[in-house]
Amino acid sequence: MKFHTLLLVFVLEVTNASNILIFNPIFAFSHVKFICKLADIIADHGHNVTLFQPYHNALKNVDGLVKNKNIEIINYYPTHYDELLKAETQTFQLFWDSQLIGNPVLAAFMLPSVLGGSFKKTAMEVLRDQTTINDLKNRKFDVMMAETFELTGVYIAHLLGIPCIPMMSTVRYPIFNGLFGQPSFLGHVPQPGSKGAPDTGFFDRLNDIYRFVFNHIAQERVNKYQNEFIEEAIGHTVPYWKDLVKESPVYITNSNPYLDYAVPTTASIVHVGGITMDVQKMKKVGKLPEEYEKILREKEATVLISFGSVIRSYEMPEHFKTGLIKTFEALPNTTFIWKYEQEDVEFQKRVPKNVHLKKWVPQPALLADDRVKVFVTHGGLGSTMEVAYTGKPAIFVPIFGDQGHNAMMLARHGGALAFDKFDLQYGDILATAILEMVSNSKYKTDAKMLLDVLHSQPIDPKINFLKHLDFAIKFPSLRSQVPEINQVGIIAHYYLDVLVFLAFVLIVLVYLAIKVLGRVVKKWFSLKRKVD
Repeated sequence: MKFHTLLLVFVLEVTNASNILIFNPIFAFSHVKFICKLADIIADHGHNVTLFQPYHNALKNVDGLVKNKNIEIINYYPTHYDELLKAETQTFQLFWDSQLIGNPVLAAFMLPSVLGGSFKKTAMEVLRDQTTINDLKNRKFDVMMAETFELTGVYIAHLLGIPCIPMMSTVRYPIFNGLFGQPSFLGHVPQPGSKGAPDTGFFDRLNDIYRFVFNHIAQERVNKYQNEFIEEAIGHTVPYWKDLVKESPVYITNSNPYLDYAVPTTASIVHVGGITMDVQKMKKVGKLPEEYEKILREKEATVLISFGSVIRSYEMPEHFKTGLIKTFEALPNTTFIWKYEQEDVEFQKRVPKNVHLKKWVPQPALLADDRVKVFVTHGGLGSTMEVAYTGKPAIFVPIFGDQGHNAMMLARHGGALAFDKFDLQYGDILATAILEMVSNSKYKTDAKMLLDVLHSQPIDPKINFLKHLDFAIKFPSLRSQVPEINQVGIIAHYYLDVLVFLAFVLIVLVYLAIKVLGRVVKKWFSLKRKVD
């Protein structure tokens, strides 16, 4: 029996279908897409799935993401939804070139209100809506799945009195991984500005510690901020978020062990990275629209530029735009397709003729086309996965969040480069990087090698996810796979008290040995003088 037939049999084989509620906050497209894909997979597996979608942003491109017709979708439109429709989707423009928000110390104190504040209004309304809560409770769900980037779903599960399986649509969010027993990834994953092992030096390790500590503080504060307004909305004391999240036997994360850094982990952390990629569909993306065919025929090499949906190109600082224009002018024999989300006749006049500005691009189809030689991307996880699963050389220009990690993660495989966003203002630096990537076949070879690895990985992410989901539903409170040492403080966890004690004993023994040796030597010299 062929593998695909076996997979189909496995996917359809569910002895006891469960009623599953999935919390899908409409905030960022990549997060929504990931959760919708999981919903489809779970429904295809035979479970009854309801998708609850409260709107934090009026995203207009989420319709149609869910493919399975048996999934019930409950869209929750807050009372201020008309304001969301009129307002432009939150894009965090300040992340483009703000040195403040990029500073780990300042970010630790700015992020709670910036990110948490984006969830607050809708989240509080949902939790205060007793009619909605009662309706969900009456549906008798067996289990709920909720992304931990926005904690409202975890508390809805608490109010409904059902187990909650936490998940994260990004590669890693250390504060949650730690709840499931994963040791610190210090030394395993370099921080921005640091060299990775084995080339790590003292200042790299110092930078790792500095960023690790303040990133942890930022994550703690963002979650504490949410915890406080959630408690205010519910109207009485509720369990702390950590105590609710860690009740689950598993934590679903969008990491892939063959793509991400190798980090010590536990069985409770389930890696499903790549699950959103339809490999067969990506091989057969169909014919490009004629306008793009015409563009791709213009030059021998074409470069695609897109900074995603949360960060928009037209909001880019003027000195960055000027730098990019210099890049285009420096490479007249290369065609550029730039996802530029606003009609701007005046700006169009500023760019050279080898540049095509498009409000929307068929990204998967373009990445699958060999005539597109390089992809310049912000490094959101959706784009990162598309780069990896198309074997396309890429230049990552991380703007904020997990994008820096994604950039370094891909660069370590050899088919991508990590590029400092502040160097965008210097057009020659990006032009040199593009020219190197187009002319040096190494990048294409390494990118294709990674693609082959991902296609050949021993455990399919979909099978891994479904098996652990059924396991978690059957054993909703099992925590035996989480190390018990995880319950102790940092001193006991790393035996710091014992190490200090042994160091003290060693110092004392060395001191006594020196004193004894000194007396022996002194006595020997004294006897020698008497003999003389």
